[in-house]
Amino acid sequence: MTTGEAAVAGPSGGTRIGFFVGKGGVGKSTLAAATGVQAALNGERVLLVSTDQAHSLGDVLGVPVEPGGGTEPVRILTEEQGGDTGGGHLDAMALDTLVLLESTWRAAAPVLAARFPASDLDAIAPEELSAVPGIQEVLGLRSVADLAESGRWDYLVVDCASTADALRMLTLPAAFATYLERCWPRHRRLSAGAEDLRGAVTVAMVEAVHAGLEGLSELVSGPRAGAHLVLTPERVVAAEAVRALGSLAVMGVAVSELIVNQVLFQDDSYEYRNLPDHPAFDWYAARISEQQSVLDELADVIGDLRLVLTPHLAGEPIGAKALAQLLDEARRRDGAAPPGPLRPVVDRESGSGLDAIYRLRLELPPLDTGSLNLGRAGDDLIIGVGGLRRRVRLAPVLRRCTVAGAALRGRELTVRFRPDPEVWPR
Repeated sequence: MTTGEAAVAGPSGGTRIGFFVGKGGVGKSTLAAATGVQAALNGERVLLVSTDQAHSLGDVLGVPVEPGGGTEPVRILTEEQGGDTGGGHLDAMALDTLVLLESTWRAAAPVLAARFPASDLDAIAPEELSAVPGIQEVLGLRSVADLAESGRWDYLVVDCASTADALRMLTLPAAFATYLERCWPRHRRLSAGAEDLRGAVTVAMVEAVHAGLEGLSELVSGPRAGAHLVLTPERVVAAEAVRALGSLAVMGVAVSELIVNQVLFQDDSYEYRNLPDHPAFDWYAARISEQQSVLDELADVIGDLRLVLTPHLAGEPIGAKALAQLLDEARRRDGAAPPGPLRPVVDRESGSGLDAIYRLRLELPPLDTGSLNLGRAGDDLIIGVGGLRRRVRLAPVLRRCTVAGAALRGRELTVRFRPDPEVWPR
């Protein structure tokens, strides 16, 4: 099975979304485009969409793809254009999130200005809002969700920005929805909306925003979406990929596959001993050895996970034909599936009533557990690791308990709870 075939395999009932994530320069755009081409050749209706402001899809595809705010995509591949697609096709689009921000703000500004007439909200230029952290990423994701819900395509391949920006795009909706609810809980919003017409308009807008954020969070963490983590066999890149793998799992995003790009494959039919004394041969042999060393070190950290290995080509794969050949030459290393999102398991360990001990167990992904810290905020368990914070909603039975302790064995985190006599039902 090729990487493209693995990418399009998924649950039925809606457009699938594959987010290609990786450090800048690892070939993320190339592999996203190659996956889109192969899916189209397999008969899929595919949209290849870039949310990276440094758009390079057009360069990879060899076809002009101008950035815009969700305009009609460019048709790249059909049977009429020389591809045996079996009815499938490939479209491409580059999202300009600044254009999306401008159109969104121009629609919202008059409503907000009417609600707060003493303010100067209507005088704020959309470009000024671009300084708000994460707003462009959320709007880009919102546009991706709209494209997926249109039903025009079977599979959306998303060429994300570099790792940090991609993680922010995938995780901000859940964070924004959580903090919006904490700052202005729904029961208070509805009470305020009942007081006057202007209040009702504001509440309606906030309700729509909150629902939209929750919808995006559910989409990203749901069965229709998955991340494709791209890296190269270099120590610095591999280290960042390991952190990204852990971050995605902690934040609730499933990883569909790990793709190692630009791998030098040793031809077993060629005799590598007694090579001519030339720097080119020395470099080639040393580079193969170095890459294998990085892959071995990677396996020591993440375990025996299955990998897709794509070759380092002599020339750049530009255009649909070259991109399809890139994946045809890919090799697969069998192993375990990448770690899934955190899924808490709750059970009663011992006792009953006020003497009971309940436990919450989490299988952690590969990450630096030395930086692991825990906390509790209301009905949420806060898991912090490597600069990340994840709020895990506690099961109803645990919300009436206090934390009795925590233990980490290997990658399994166990948090124990004891009933709180003040709130425990008698």
